Amino acid sequence: MEAGRGFLQPELHYYDVLDHNLAAVAAFDALVGNGQDSAELRAGAGWIDWNASFDRELDGLPLAALIRLSCLVHDIAKPITAILADDRLRFPRHGPRGAEMLRERLPAAGFGQAATDFVARMVRCHLRPAELVRGPATDRAIRKFVADVDGHVLPLMLVNIADGMATRGPGYTRENFRRHCMFLNYVLERAWNVADEGTPPLVTGDDLIAALNLSGGRLLGAVLTSVRRAQAEGSVQTKDEALALARTVLASLESADP
Repeated sequence: MEAGRGFLQPELHYYDVLDHNLAAVAAFDALVGNGQDSAELRAGAGWIDWNASFDRELDGLPLAALIRLSCLVHDIAKPITAILADDRLRFPRHGPRGAEMLRERLPAAGFGQAATDFVARMVRCHLRPAELVRGPATDRAIRKFVADVDGHVLPLMLVNIADGMATRGPGYTRENFRRHCMFLNYVLERAWNVADEGTPPLVTGDDLIAALNLSGGRLLGAVLTSVRRAQAEGSVQTKDEALALARTVLASLESADP
């Protein structure tokens, strides 16, 4: 960590490497705390059971604590991977290199295998979500992404958002945050959509967006959850039935919304 003190970054970054890592921890605490950021994030992704998502442990350590640790060390390898390319500072493969460092050092600090693996995956893949929006991500690419993070998509997205918040520092705006919330919804919905190796879903998020004139967000997630549950229970068996149920669920949610 100390190697990042005073290690300046390209102009997009407000902090040096050390302070950026520390700012990412503060950002994560804001995401899961009781303030505006947490409230807005949970409202925008109301289809997620947030309490259940964090009520887990690895090697006896709370998942939230391990995500916080991942934020603290996510850029730990930047100083040793820094190069100048086209007169600009770059940090090629700092995620994978950081993961290698942590797989060596965390066990020596007393962390178990599961906790070490989790933090290493978070650090290795903390920039991966951006790859999913640079071009249309195939279902195969999404499946590989989910496998690479061992299914811990929500924790990784929180590390990714905390990283983004810490990058701009005071220059990070509410609009930046709202875009990040929409990004989280998109990635989680795509990951969930392809995670089931059994019966293919009758409708996808894209189907609902087109048929119901929905945008990504809380309503999309809530409607999709209801339709998937109905399909699993066998109460809808065709795409038309699934879309009809989706319209009913959406109307109910909109009428209940203040």
